[in-house]
Amino acid sequence: MLVFSYGIPKSGSTLAFELAKAVARLGGHRQPLLPEALLPGGHKVNFAQALTAEALRGLAAAAEGRILLVKTHACPGPDWVAEYQALAAQGLVSAHVNHRDPRDICLSLLDAGRLARSRGEVAFAEFVTLEDAVAGVRRYLGEQAIWAALPRTLKLDYTICAFRMAEAVEAIKADLGISCPNWLVRLWVQRFAFTYRNKAVPARHERELKPEQAAWLAREFTAWLPRR
Repeated sequence: MLVFSYGIPKSGSTLAFELAKAVARLGGHRQPLLPEALLPGGHKVNFAQALTAEALRGLAAAAEGRILLVKTHACPGPDWVAEYQALAAQGLVSAHVNHRDPRDICLSLLDAGRLARSRGEVAFAEFVTLEDAVAGVRRYLGEQAIWAALPRTLKLDYTICAFRMAEAVEAIKADLGISCPNWLVRLWVQRFAFTYRNKAVPARHERELKPEQAAWLAREFTAWLPRR
């Protein structure tokens, strides 16, 4: 079965991907790097940049009866969604959709922007102001909604993956139908996997936003925030 691991950039999506990949490996499902013909881009992990129906069929065939994790930040179009739905009905594809408080994603994008500009890199360099980050996250949330509406999806949350990892591992194991020791998953992810760890603190917006900024973001993201 092909399993897409999706998340908004800087939402902790790499952590969610590495947790699922570790569970799959410990369950006996190898995660070889796929040929560039299936995933062009030269990434060091299986990362889908462009989503097409043809590529989806190729990836599903490459799974070859095992659980194969593929990470992506891309937004699927109607043809891809239709193909995914057909394959999902056959039990050949599923998805993990990672969620994080959009206010924290904004702050993480600003961190990434500062780092990118200091290195002369293009990716994330456009996030200079909080206004830039808010606009970007609002766009990303629209894309996330498409993923969340797909059949056969597991909802994962950054706070649980990062700070209640055993709980996240149990959810992933149940979703993939795999039994393996939790401590081995946590050991691999915490000691050996590269997860783009930044500050790794919960609800950082509560400490880092000024009162007027906090009020503004609460209004901007009302539909995506938990009701108190």
